[in-house]
Amino acid sequence: MGDLVDMAGFDELEQFAPRLQETFDVDTFETIAESVAAYVTRARFRDASRGSVVAIKSGSVNPRFSMQPHDIGKELRILLNSPHSNVIEVLGHAFEKPMSTVHFWMPFVPYHLLNILASPRFSAFAPPGAVNGASTPDASALLVATKSLVYQTLSALAFVHERKIAHRDVKPQNILITIDGCVKLIDFGVAWSQKPNERDLWPEPPGKMCFDVATGPYRAPELLFGTRDYNAYAIDLWSMGAVLAEFFTPLKLRKACYDEDDWYEDEDEGDWDSDAPPAKLPFVVSKGVSPTSPNAQWVRETLYDSTRGQIGLAWSIFKVHGTPRDETWPTFKQLPDAEKVTFIEVPPADLSKLLPNLPSEGRYQESEDSFDLLTRLLTYEPVMRLPAADALGHPFFKRGLPLVLPQGQGGKTWQGRGLADVISQYISNVG
Repeated sequence: MGDLVDMAGFDELEQFAPRLQETFDVDTFETIAESVAAYVTRARFRDASRGSVVAIKSGSVNPRFSMQPHDIGKELRILLNSPHSNVIEVLGHAFEKPMSTVHFWMPFVPYHLLNILASPRFSAFAPPGAVNGASTPDASALLVATKSLVYQTLSALAFVHERKIAHRDVKPQNILITIDGCVKLIDFGVAWSQKPNERDLWPEPPGKMCFDVATGPYRAPELLFGTRDYNAYAIDLWSMGAVLAEFFTPLKLRKACYDEDDWYEDEDEGDWDSDAPPAKLPFVVSKGVSPTSPNAQWVRETLYDSTRGQIGLAWSIFKVHGTPRDETWPTFKQLPDAEKVTFIEVPPADLSKLLPNLPSEGRYQESEDSFDLLTRLLTYEPVMRLPAADALGHPFFKRGLPLVLPQGQGGKTWQGRGLADVISQYISNVG
C-alpha cells in the first residue's frame, strides 16, 4: 500500500480503502488529541484478531480545511516509506472523498516522554514530602533510562535525516514510549522533505520555507527571526538538545488546575528583566501547594521560557547562551528580522546551574558526557550542531553505564534488568 500512495492520487486510493465503521467498533471511539489541522481517535478493531487498540489520525488534504504547513497526506507518505523501529508504523489508511479526509491508524502507545519527565522519581534527588511513595532515587537507573531514550530518539532522527526529511516538531509529547521502553517518534504533520512531491499542499522550496514550525520552548532561535531559508535538519537538532536538557531541569509541584493567575504568583519578581536566569533547585513547590495535596501535580520545567511570545522566547534563549555575537553566531545578522529588536548584551549563563537534576559529575562519567552532548546540540550556528548520525557515536552512549535498548534492538541488560524493568518505576503511576 505504500507504493500505492506514492504512485496514485487519493481518489484512486479510495476504492481500495475500507470504511472506518466497517473496520473499527465506533462505540470505542475516543478523541485523545486535537490540533488546528488534525485529530487523533483511540479505537478498537471490530475483529479482535487484528489487534488491540489503535490511534487513528484524521485530517483534510483540502487546503481550505488545513493550515500551512500541516499536510496529513505528506505525513502519510513519509510514514509509509520510513520503516524504522523508532518511527511510528502505519497499520492501515483510508480516504473519504466528500470531505477530502485522510485517516491512517497506528498502534496505540500508552506513554510519551513527558510522562516520564514529570515523574518525581525521575530525579537524582529525593522529592520533598511523601510523593506517591517515592523511594530513594537511583541516579544510575535515571542515566540508563536517559541514555536509551535519547539514543532511540536520535536514531529516528538520523534515519529520517538520511532520507532528506526533517521532522520540525520534536518535543516530549511527540516521543512515545511503549511498555517495553521502545521509542516511537510521531507526528510528522509539519515535516519538511528535500524531495518535493506534486501533491504537497504547501511546497517549501528554499526561500519559501515556513518558519512557524516547532513548538514553544523547543523552537530553534533562527525560527524567531523571520528566516524562510534555513537548515531544516538543524531545527530538529536544537529541539533535541532542548528535550535532552529537560531530563535534568527542575521538577515543579503546582495545582492540577493551573491558570494564568497562578503562573504570575509563581514568578520571581524581576526575573523577566534580569540579565541571567537564577540557579535552579531540583524541586520547586508552588505557593500554597503541598506535596500531599490531592490536587497537586509535578511538571518538568523547560530550559527556555516560551510563555511571553516569540521575542520573550528569544530573550530567554539569550539569557542562557548569551546575546549573539559574531563569534558565537556568525550568520545571525543575515536573518531578516535580526536587527528589528535590540536586546541587552548578556554573557552566557552557567548552564550546569540550570540543570540541577544532573547527577553528580564526580560519580558518573555520563554527567560530563551528557552535558557535552547537550552543548553540541544547543549551538547557535545551525551548521555547527552535531548531526544526529554523529551524535549516536558520542561518548555519552559509549562510556560508563551500558546502553540498554528494547528487545530486538540489540541492547544489553543492566544489573540483570531489561529496559522495560528500568523504566517501569517512572511510568507505573501514569493513568
